Amino acid sequence: MVALPEWFQGAANTLQLLFIARCENLEALPEWLRSFISLTKLIIRGCQKLSSLPEGMRSLTSLRDLRIENCLGLERRCQRDIGEDWPKISHVPHVSFHLFD
Repeated sequence: MVALPEWFQGAANTLQLLFIARCENLEALPEWLRSFISLTKLIIRGCQKLSSLPEGMRSLTSLRDLRIENCLGLERRCQRDIGEDWPKISHVPHVSFHLFD
């Protein structure tokens, strides 16, 4: 998968958990992700080409838990206070990273 499917937007008002895993060709999350107003948990795992988060992440005010696993480039950009994408997710109470062997 290189992009999240457009039809996925139909769940924008109700989806609470989004788990994106092993999408080796996914390079970017769509800006329309900002419309997922009920999203409380986002897990991104094994998406090596995903190198940044969309600006719209700031709009996800219900997001409480963001987990980035085995996405080294994205992890670097999301590090507290020093990563380029940190301002986009600084409002999220629980941000964690995990690298698997």
